Amino acid sequence: MCTGDTGIGEWRKEDFVAVGYIVKTHGIKGDIKVISLSDNPRRYSTLKKVCIFTKSGMTKEYHIERVIMAKGGVIVGFKPPLTIAEAEEIVGGHIMVPADEVPGLERGHYYHFEIIGMDVYTTDGRNLGKIVDIMETGSNDVYIVKGSDREYLIPAIHDVIKEVDIRTRRMIISLIDGLT
Repeated sequence: MCTGDTGIGEWRKEDFVAVGYIVKTHGIKGDIKVISLSDNPRRYSTLKKVCIFTKSGMTKEYHIERVIMAKGGVIVGFKPPLTIAEAEEIVGGHIMVPADEVPGLERGHYYHFEIIGMDVYTTDGRNLGKIVDIMETGSNDVYIVKGSDREYLIPAIHDVIKEVDIRTRRMIISLIDGLT
């Protein structure tokens, strides 16, 4: 899975997906509190081992011993248990899983990591730029597209999104009134 403490050069980050952000240590047993980046925080209960990518750029494989659902996040404990100092070293890092372990979605639905970085074109072939972020509004997502001269806010609705090609990292949209 991960190669150990030798740094990101030993594995390709694009082969992994962040499923959690480590916000702080928890308790005296080296547990950590994680904000889930997954739509399904209960998926942590099925994880046995994960890679942690630290804010300093190091990677290491960890074996999960216990997962406790908590208000505002998930508490994760490892085996062997971490010391407080070891747990503090990974705060600010990300829990990563191999991309091929991410469950598939139904047709027409995509993970944020699949959409961010995608090139966006209009139906007449004009390149608007790349998707740099996704705003969740409650009713539908809004893709933030950064072009060479401006930023576009593209609603993720069927009237606008005409084609999404994950393989070529390309999205085709139909410009409706108010988007130009």
